[in-house]
Amino acid sequence: MRRSTDRLIALQFLAVAVPIAFVLLAQMAADARRAAALEQSRPLRTLANEARANYRTFTNGAADAVDTGALGRQSAEALNTTAALLARLAERGEAAALGDTPGQVADLAAQVASGATLERLMALRPQIARADHETRAIDESFERRDAAVVQDAVESARVQKQEVSLALLISGVLTVVFVLATRRRLRRQLEADAAIERRRRAELETVEIRFRVATRAARAGVYEMDESGGTVWWSDTMNELYGVSAGNFQPTLSGWLELIHPADRDGARAAMTAAMRERKPLRTQYRAVRPDGSIAHLESVAAVVGDPAGEGVRMVGIDLDVTERVAAQRREDVLQQQLRDASRQAGMADVATSVLHNVGNVLNSVNVSANLVADSLKRSRAAGLTRVVALLEEHQGDLGSFVAHDARGKVLPVYLAELSRHLSADNSNALQELDALRGNIDHIKDIVTMQQRYAKLGGAAEPIDVGRLVEESLRINASAFERHAIEVVRRFADVPQITVDKHKVLQILVNLLRNAKDACDAAGERERRVTLSVGRCATGVRVAVADNGVGIAAEHMSRIFTHGFTTKKTGHGFGLHSGALAAREMGGVLRVESPGLGCGATFVVELPLGPPGNAHA
Repeated sequence: MRRSTDRLIALQFLAVAVPIAFVLLAQMAADARRAAALEQSRPLRTLANEARANYRTFTNGAADAVDTGALGRQSAEALNTTAALLARLAERGEAAALGDTPGQVADLAAQVASGATLERLMALRPQIARADHETRAIDESFERRDAAVVQDAVESARVQKQEVSLALLISGVLTVVFVLATRRRLRRQLEADAAIERRRRAELETVEIRFRVATRAARAGVYEMDESGGTVWWSDTMNELYGVSAGNFQPTLSGWLELIHPADRDGARAAMTAAMRERKPLRTQYRAVRPDGSIAHLESVAAVVGDPAGEGVRMVGIDLDVTERVAAQRREDVLQQQLRDASRQAGMADVATSVLHNVGNVLNSVNVSANLVADSLKRSRAAGLTRVVALLEEHQGDLGSFVAHDARGKVLPVYLAELSRHLSADNSNALQELDALRGNIDHIKDIVTMQQRYAKLGGAAEPIDVGRLVEESLRINASAFERHAIEVVRRFADVPQITVDKHKVLQILVNLLRNAKDACDAAGERERRVTLSVGRCATGVRVAVADNGVGIAAEHMSRIFTHGFTTKKTGHGFGLHSGALAAREMGGVLRVESPGLGCGATFVVELPLGPPGNAHA
């Protein structure tokens, strides 16, 4: 509506201005045309008038020659001047209007000089008369032309006066028409504005009601405070937040601060003062002590705005009751800690399971060696040596005769030699098996020592050799890889040492190698291969565990690190989740790449060279 009214006003202005401007422009063009015509006409008329005057001077002199008998010098000069003036008129583009008069006058001037006799003049009398007639006609012609230009100017001025009067009349009529139309438009606009204002007021009241309901439902209070802090306004919901009533509490800054917990009071006052002084937004959190002794956690968010009266600034804000959110955050922190502990225990269980597999394999070798020693002892011919000793003791008195003449004595040396060879062989085999048994027992001791070393609580960052740590994680999974016939390919580049929690990194690597083994085993009877790569990356050091196993489906890629998600029937669903958390706590990242099912997968751990400033940031 306002735009249409403005358009009417603009049209009204154009209705008044355009006709007048058009008339003025036309008048200016006509004036310019008349001025140009007068400027061109007046000089020509002046030349023609001067030529006629000079020629009359000549004819008057010729008439005086009747008395004097000769033409005077002044008359002869006047004739020459007439010829010159007519020549100038011809040069100004008036040759057609002059005809052959300039030539006739010039010829006459050449024949009549100063002192010409009366007889000479009488002989030229017809030519002088004809030139007099033509110069008079030329002068009259230019005079009529000039008069016509003046008359045209007079007539044009009269017409312009009529046009101006008509333009003013049209402008007046259009002005009246547009004023009436504008009045109608303005009246309709005022009525529409009044309706809009009534609608806005109704909407504002609705918004106010909704705001009160929303703030009460959200347990939020609105407040406003001037720069001095002497005047504080707050809504009814603020009374509910702080547990006071409007009847016994008058909001002031000092009274407000008294409701805040003593431990948070100075911080709340400093935050409000800094926001008012620096003209910046306020966002702070503190506790309020209600009259019944309960503690409410409140979050205050405010903006500092200029006072409409120009007197300082005001703080307008809202207090939110975040008691339940704080309690929920505390519960979440406890659950996260429990989750980290459970993840850590799961990681330790993975390490322990791998160690037990290694110990079991070594125990198998120990059992084999022990059985071989036992079988060797059972098959030993040491009992035959006892019978030989008994025979020797029986024939102790005639030992020489017994050996020389008795059939049993004769074979006794051969039997002893054979028995010695068998006993030496048995002894050698037993010693060999005992050496193997001792080596396996030492291997078990090493495995148990390594498990004890990594079973200690982690958290302390220390410099570690990444390649060596990867080799230790491989040793923990060595028996499983051998049992499942998995080829291990190493691609280790020279990388610097990193300072991290060694146990957390080992937990991640052991879990990734276990998953790679399971993925290769689930792929079926094909070549099984796990490739370990160590190299540099933008943030520090990169360790990649790639397998050619079953791969990961595209729909599972976004959930692979989610707590509780697993694609294995015997999986618990937080090995990768705990690994991702551990990598994040160390300032690194754990990510996965897989082309799809049947195409294998690559898990990448990127770790910084040094520990982050806050391990739990």
